[in-house]
Amino acid sequence: MLFERLRFTAVLLFTLGCAPALAQAALVADTGTPSSTIGAGWAFNSGHSYAGRFALPAATTINSVEGYFGTDAGEVGISLFSNSADGEGGFIPGGALRLASFATGVGEAGWRGLAGLDWAVGEGSYWIVFTATWDSASQASMPGAAASPLAGYALEQGGQWFDAAGLGLDQGLRVEASAVAVPEPGGMALFGLVLAVLGMVSRRKRA
Repeated sequence: MLFERLRFTAVLLFTLGCAPALAQAALVADTGTPSSTIGAGWAFNSGHSYAGRFALPAATTINSVEGYFGTDAGEVGISLFSNSADGEGGFIPGGALRLASFATGVGEAGWRGLAGLDWAVGEGSYWIVFTATWDSASQASMPGAAASPLAGYALEQGGQWFDAAGLGLDQGLRVEASAVAVPEPGGMALFGLVLAVLGMVSRRKRA
């Protein structure tokens, strides 16, 4: 009877020990809301892409990405790119890792983007790229002068990337993510202890 109870306890502890800790979502990139108004930022129309670089200190799952822009920019692509193709500290995003899109409508400048992305990535630097599809008649723009600008900005026009870090771009970007959950070490240690006790009891029963 004691052996059966210990075995049940071991299974329970294994389940609890292997269960990941609750991952807390947090903003891993947050420029704050840009202070310039519509028309004072950069045009955000078809053929325009704007990118911001941010760093992740550990393996992470990106949940949502938002940019600050308005008005109607058509179908807006949100892409996650790897670190700079032209070396650390460069301004040309590397290869595309993830891609999603959403439709926009006419309205005031505001935070617009996608949630529920579930993009699992490792430690390192990444670029978020926003791409508009609407023509110049939309007069969409991405206001700048964010309170906490990113370390790097880039813009693409005519298929060519340009370094925008020194242009006062400072556009708005928010990235919410959750740390990759890992098993609780305390539960695993307790599970190991119970396994040891089970082994001792089993040997005594055989003796």
